[in-house]
Amino acid sequence: MHLRNILSLLLLLPVWPGCVTTAAAASPQQAARDLAAFLDGIPELGPGYAVVIVDRDQQLLGYTRGVRNASSQAPLTMHTPMYIASQTKSYMGLLAQVLDRQGVLRLDSTLSDHWPRLRVPDGVDPAAWTLADLLNHRVPLSADAVTTLEAYIGSPDPALYPQLLQQFASKRADGFDYDNLGYNIYAAILQQHTGRSWQDWLQQTLFTPLQLHETATNTSSFDPAQLAFNHQWLGAEQGWRLVPPKPDVLMHSAGGMMTSPRDMGRWLRLQLGATLSPQFNARLLDAAHRAGVQVDPKARNAYELPCNGYAYGWNVCDFEGHTLYIHGGSYTGARSMMAFSPDLGVGIGVFSNSDNATGWLTSRTVVQFFQYLIDHPGADSWARTRQQVYPQRVAEQLSGMRARQVAVR
Repeated sequence: MHLRNILSLLLLLPVWPGCVTTAAAASPQQAARDLAAFLDGIPELGPGYAVVIVDRDQQLLGYTRGVRNASSQAPLTMHTPMYIASQTKSYMGLLAQVLDRQGVLRLDSTLSDHWPRLRVPDGVDPAAWTLADLLNHRVPLSADAVTTLEAYIGSPDPALYPQLLQQFASKRADGFDYDNLGYNIYAAILQQHTGRSWQDWLQQTLFTPLQLHETATNTSSFDPAQLAFNHQWLGAEQGWRLVPPKPDVLMHSAGGMMTSPRDMGRWLRLQLGATLSPQFNARLLDAAHRAGVQVDPKARNAYELPCNGYAYGWNVCDFEGHTLYIHGGSYTGARSMMAFSPDLGVGIGVFSNSDNATGWLTSRTVVQFFQYLIDHPGADSWARTRQQVYPQRVAEQLSGMRARQVAVR
């Protein structure tokens, strides 16, 4: 039966209170154990899958399964650096807040303050848009040629950015529109203004003081044998296709970090208020978590949640009346997601080193955990449904890929 038919039938089924076994999560620790059992109930979760759950004071779950490299069969561990793609944005957002408070690079400075001769399409005034606007996806510019260059070909010289924008940028509709461009522009301005790259600033300002020893903006910082390779599923006959880690030249400010599940746990603990370094106080974190733009909560998003804002690398969403900060990462052969809830006091990071319908699975893993945590009446029934639906999604994705291959022959 096709996935769409299964989901249609599920929507027609009544939910009787007496027929649903609810998860008895008396604590975050119990919810973490329930989530581990949920994941254990998915038979094919390869090649590697990892989850870290934390509260402010400690790690509550370190779940790893499978291998970091399907060829070498080296195991995936809590210390394995994995590519996190667009989750890089939240690190850049906090860095920007630190540099603003230090007076290094003001968030209220404008594009024209830094590039007085910048020429962009009619209807976009460089003097009207700030660096904060860049980091909250408010500047009404689009330049797909530039963001594609950064992500798939190679990073341009930051000094060339005004010329690139003049040549390739176009005006888009006003308001929030998620893109990589704002973060790429911010990084170019940062390097021109300070003479140092965004990579250097992240290492000095965040990674070192927070003791994120398994986190870097260059894949060359690690022994390749220790890294998680990305993977694509080609079917039972061919198995996994290995996708090597992103080379340094493609690691950019909107999607250019490797981190381990262990280190992401520390990062999430910081968001929850853990004192990991004196400079990261509550006032600084409050600024980084303050929405810089409002978003239509009815708009579709990757999280399938009502989200009402965006805050320096975090989508600000609602989960059953609880505030949830969340962001995903997506690249060829890898998917990841992280989230934390200030009022529930917990955070979760999810990693997959394949793109085998794992964009859906990582987001559902996050939601499943929070359903357990709040004793959602449908948590157990949803767990069973997701365990059954995931293999269907994998099969349909493979079928679709093969159909596209036939079509282009």
